Amino acid sequence: MLNRAIYKERNTVTSFLDVQINVSSVFQYFLIYLMLLIPGSCLFAKYFLGDWKYYVLLVFYAALFVSGKKYREGYAPVFALLLLVFVVVTRLITDGGAGLSAWMQFAVCLASVHFAVCCNRRMFLTRFVKLVCVFSVISLVFWLLFLVFPQLADIYPAQTYFTQSIGSDPAWAKDYYGKGLFLYSYLEIHPTRNCGIYTEPGVHQIVLNSALFVMLFWGHKLTGLTGGKYFWRLAVLVFTVLSCQSTAGYIGFLLIVVFFMFSRRVRSKGRYAAKAKRALAMLLCLAVIVLLLEYQVNGAESILNKQIVEKLFAGTDGVSLMEGSGQYRVGTILLSVRSVIEHPLGVGYDRFIGLTNRAETGFVAASVMSFAAVYGVIPWIVMLAMVFVPVIRNESRTVALLFMLLFLNTTLAQTDLLYPALMMVPVYLEATRPRGKFVRGGAPCKHRSPY
Repeated sequence: MLNRAIYKERNTVTSFLDVQINVSSVFQYFLIYLMLLIPGSCLFAKYFLGDWKYYVLLVFYAALFVSGKKYREGYAPVFALLLLVFVVVTRLITDGGAGLSAWMQFAVCLASVHFAVCCNRRMFLTRFVKLVCVFSVISLVFWLLFLVFPQLADIYPAQTYFTQSIGSDPAWAKDYYGKGLFLYSYLEIHPTRNCGIYTEPGVHQIVLNSALFVMLFWGHKLTGLTGGKYFWRLAVLVFTVLSCQSTAGYIGFLLIVVFFMFSRRVRSKGRYAAKAKRALAMLLCLAVIVLLLEYQVNGAESILNKQIVEKLFAGTDGVSLMEGSGQYRVGTILLSVRSVIEHPLGVGYDRFIGLTNRAETGFVAASVMSFAAVYGVIPWIVMLAMVFVPVIRNESRTVALLFMLLFLNTTLAQTDLLYPALMMVPVYLEATRPRGKFVRGGAPCKHRSPY
């Protein structure tokens, strides 16, 4: 009893209002927030420049690894070591180069989710969803304010920073700026889209769809969510995804919804799944109504027309991927395939970037394909196996297929490869899997259903 009291006293702080804050929970929230910042946040992109941030973070994570047994889960460290081997081998056998900075970014992305999960495996999913929902509410409020009252962006009391310049001729180029780093980032390049704390809405949607995946497919593992709380958090995530106006985000969102609605495994969970499906159906109907009303008001400038009709159909008789940024993504994919065919052992970063510059693809997105071109076929297969196998052997075929499609949808649309919000799925499954057992569908969970 005495030891328990000492432990409790050591891990809580009492404020003036006699409110107890659990130190370990605050630390896990900090680790999750750090995980959400890496990569793609405005804070990291604009102020933490160079490789020094990776050194600092790796030293910090190494200290955590040494400090306690709970952090010594093997999946992420083994994956990081394999990626290091790929970088070293590619540097030795190609003249294109593959520096340690590329590996450090991979390692930090894996480490950020590894330590966030292992800090408290049982509460990670609940706290991840809570934190994402809090930032979603903040982003919705700011997004609506700046959408309805654009002049408020000028008096937004936040640090202003340069984001990018558009135009090849310096005399005619236009510079764009942003404001805000920690809670919400307003970007002049995306004035009507919800970017959250990220450099573009395409990165924001990854976090949102990952939280939506957890709520719909792992909702029985979340604690402290009553029916009302569950519904409102689901609503917040759905409408924040819509506010991002990201085509890749909409595709990922529809994949999650379709798989959830028609998955036998989820349907077998009885009362929880039935209520969740009714809530989601209600939210989808409301979302469609909102989109149609917005289309009636804004017409050609509406979300429906700009992000779906123009990007996917482009005024043709069929689906088109060659409009806007889609043409650059397709260009990178085709160039990567050609490079793999000609150089199956990889060409290195420098040479691949040179190829994209000559082909004028802009080296945009398609990170999963450019990884194959840079490192070669064998490292590419091993990398995909490390990402997919934990999900395949611990989850149902339906959920595993959904995750693979989400991963491919994201990495074909983005420049970075290992986003923590996506890597959370295999890392969490490996960290919570009973040792020595492969349990399809996941280990039995003692948490109560949200309903």
